[in-house]
Amino acid sequence: MFRYLFVPLLLFVFYCNEQTLNNTCDINSDSYLESTILFNLLGEGRNNCSTGTIEFFPTVIALSSKKGVINEGSGSPLRFSVTLKEKPEAKVEIELIVSNPSYAIVSPTALSFDSTNWSTPQNIQVTDINDSLLNGIRDFRVILTPKSEDSKLDLNPAEIQMQILDNEKRMFLSAGSYRGGEFGGVSGADAICSTDSLCPPGSSCKAMILNGNTRIASLTANVGDGQVDWVLKPNAHYYLTDGTTLISYTNNTSLFQIPFSNPIDSVNYGTWFGGNADWVFVTSTSCFTWSAIVNTESGFILRTQQVNNLFFGATYGCGNQLKLLCVEY
Repeated sequence: MFRYLFVPLLLFVFYCNEQTLNNTCDINSDSYLESTILFNLLGEGRNNCSTGTIEFFPTVIALSSKKGVINEGSGSPLRFSVTLKEKPEAKVEIELIVSNPSYAIVSPTALSFDSTNWSTPQNIQVTDINDSLLNGIRDFRVILTPKSEDSKLDLNPAEIQMQILDNEKRMFLSAGSYRGGEFGGVSGADAICSTDSLCPPGSSCKAMILNGNTRIASLTANVGDGQVDWVLKPNAHYYLTDGTTLISYTNNTSLFQIPFSNPIDSVNYGTWFGGNADWVFVTSTSCFTWSAIVNTESGFILRTQQVNNLFFGATYGCGNQLKLLCVEY
């Protein structure tokens, strides 16, 4: 009886042993080949195995980082360093391109390594391109393609996965109206804007209102200096929540430029602000720093129907109700 059981059992052991070796971390197995094809189709360049990371498309290029994020409108480049992983026997020329040239530029556009400098880092930088479109977060790649007569090198391209964060934002009037001292100052106004149904999903919203302490737009008239928790971004365009109606843009001072392209609202008279036309907070005309609810006190407002300098400078009795100007932040 045992004689007849032995052969099937032996075959089973050999079968299991063969299957154990057939895995994605064994370069001699069918599974490795299949996973390579699959990962290639998915755009992946590596597979994590218990024995370490297997690169399907190894490259001689070594990068300080393979990911990066830049802010549109900042003008601040993100820097990376590049070396080779091994000493070449012939010169290695690397071409650098951006997968979507309308998002960013890379500089320089070419690098050169040889047997004397292959391990010395060379710096590249990726700089945003500012546009006026409300187009959200966008992905792109910086692609580095090596060329050399040294056939022993892995001359596959290397990539830096990048994101550019949009600096174009939306703005709207709050659903509710409030007397000058009943919305809770800057923090209360921010809470109202952040929970308003018009605040874009996934975004935070703040109130365009000053208090000279925790929110400052400018210490000096029209300069934009000394800003604290200011709600406008530099070199950005601001739209209504429809995403197409442009209101105004800022320069590098993060202050709106006059005249506007369109009024913020054609119905409501204005919103609470607390500053004059020069963006400087005025204590005497801010409803006692947003604590007064009587008309014997007044506060500076923004005239939301205006597109020129009349947008600023009007005062309103603190016992009157006005909406808040909310800005996507």
